[in-house]
Amino acid sequence: MRALGVHTSIKNSILNAFEEINNLQCNTFQIFLHSPRVWQIPEFERETIDNFRRLRQTNALNPCIVHASYLINLISSNPKTINSSRFLLKREVLMADALGADYYVIHLKDNASMQKEEIFDKVRIAFKKIEKLETCRILIENTAKSKITASIPDLVETFNNVSTEIVDGICIDTCHLFAAGYDISKKEGILAFKKEFENLADFDLIKLIHLNDSKTPAGSGIDRHEHIGKGYIGTKGFESFLKIKQMSYIPLILETPKKSPQDDIKNLNVVREILRKLES
Repeated sequence: MRALGVHTSIKNSILNAFEEINNLQCNTFQIFLHSPRVWQIPEFERETIDNFRRLRQTNALNPCIVHASYLINLISSNPKTINSSRFLLKREVLMADALGADYYVIHLKDNASMQKEEIFDKVRIAFKKIEKLETCRILIENTAKSKITASIPDLVETFNNVSTEIVDGICIDTCHLFAAGYDISKKEGILAFKKEFENLADFDLIKLIHLNDSKTPAGSGIDRHEHIGKGYIGTKGFESFLKIKQMSYIPLILETPKKSPQDDIKNLNVVREILRKLES
């Protein structure tokens, strides 16, 4: 069975995510370690870490994914922001590793005033400050608009220039891909994406897919997630995208809008029906 899950809430406790996962009958999940809009990160007690690892194993949830804070900016022109970002990155990655997470996903922010080589140098420095990890590996996520991570050639080039022992692959977000100009609502757009990726890298480089529809048209450069099948990509687009054989084993995480628990259920049901059709 293909790994399918959602980004789950850790409100009140990081362990609360497991109740949500069980209710949704998912076999993978993604979390933040704290509010993604603040610099402070809690120091989890040993008991909490042990319980997290136990519940994850008991419920056979694979992979376990942590998403980076939105504040982290490794290529800022502000030295204070750089230092704060490097500190928070290290704290988050080491905590994700302590929890036994498989992946830590980050989208690198752009800097219009910097050349690519300077950007790559700053990112490498930040990653090299992190000690050897037990299980967790960093994934670079594609973005809707950026000179380093929006197009597939730029994303692969960035990975090749910043990869280390702890930077293991990339995450493809379908909304970001669409907004960056890859019209995966159409078979022609999917074929173009597939051919471009094949010419630059092996599909094994993709470790995770964030499955999100888009509220904005292809090429808009605007990152606005929509419910699966309700946006510009549409159900047919996802049916064709998920048919890509080389990506059929890659775990799927939904980051669709969530105003109530029913929203996740509805989106998961749409994806499960698509997968059921593809497997039949």
